[in-house]
Amino acid sequence: MGSVFLTGGSGFLGSHLAEALVAAGHQVTASVRRTSDTRRLDRLELTKVELDLGVKDEPAAAEALAECAAIVHCGALTRARNASEFMAVNAVGTLRLARAAADAGVPRFVFISSLAARGPDGADGPVSPYGRSKAEAEAALASICGPMEVTVLRPGGVYGPRDSDLLPLFRLAARGWTAIPRSRAPLQPVYVADVVSAVLAALEAAPSPSPLPIAAAARHSWRELAGALMAAVNRPGRVLRLPSALFLTVGALSELAGRLAGTAPAFDRRRARDLSAYAWTCDIESSRRVLDSWRPRVGIEEGLARTAEWYRRMGWL
Repeated sequence: MGSVFLTGGSGFLGSHLAEALVAAGHQVTASVRRTSDTRRLDRLELTKVELDLGVKDEPAAAEALAECAAIVHCGALTRARNASEFMAVNAVGTLRLARAAADAGVPRFVFISSLAARGPDGADGPVSPYGRSKAEAEAALASICGPMEVTVLRPGGVYGPRDSDLLPLFRLAARGWTAIPRSRAPLQPVYVADVVSAVLAALEAAPSPSPLPIAAAARHSWRELAGALMAAVNRPGRVLRLPSALFLTVGALSELAGRLAGTAPAFDRRRARDLSAYAWTCDIESSRRVLDSWRPRVGIEEGLARTAEWYRRMGWL
């Protein structure tokens, strides 16, 4: 087991990765921002360093990478006030980190990208500022010369315990209503533990020359997702099928409220479009081959039930 430098360790996916890496016996150094909530990391036997991917020439990165065997780069903005914020952290920040890693002689770099970097089914590329920033980050990694081995993972929609983005849907379902877009596009969300196991496998497997899609084994319709959601909260309810225009309107209003408050909204037009207008599916066979024993193990019914149970334990639901 080696030393791993983890970015984004205080976030939803990153906190699960931190726990798994420590449990697997790795010596973990987790980067956090000055404003990060580190309570989940404080319970773990790891080292924390302050690092802001949006700031140039951060000295903490160079010092922490000196003895590092691998980097798991999970830190990113998933919501931002504008496209330049996405680029500054997700693209430029990744390039700076990768250059620092290469200069420090880090042998392996695992980058948690996103299916948004590929774009939705049938598209020629990313269709949102977030997706473009992730695609730029992938291109930046490909430009790094030297012996550092790079593996890029592209998870689809990740859900599970600690995810606050889906909480409003669970709360609505608990009241007897489920709102879904009037869309025939299939879904292939992936449970957080299956993403974590893919990352652990990527630390051991040979590097892949192409990005590896990470998603659930099965694809579902929105109606199937609604049924699984109602089962998770143990309450039957009515399904509201809303037109795409309504989703986009809500996203636009949320953006306006965010601008007035000076914050990045959890729901915006990008997320509204992603949910109502696009399909996000992928073939995971290449990932199963490259990552050896990895395969997604948690189906949508079990995953949503686990998530709902965690919400209840935390008093969120």
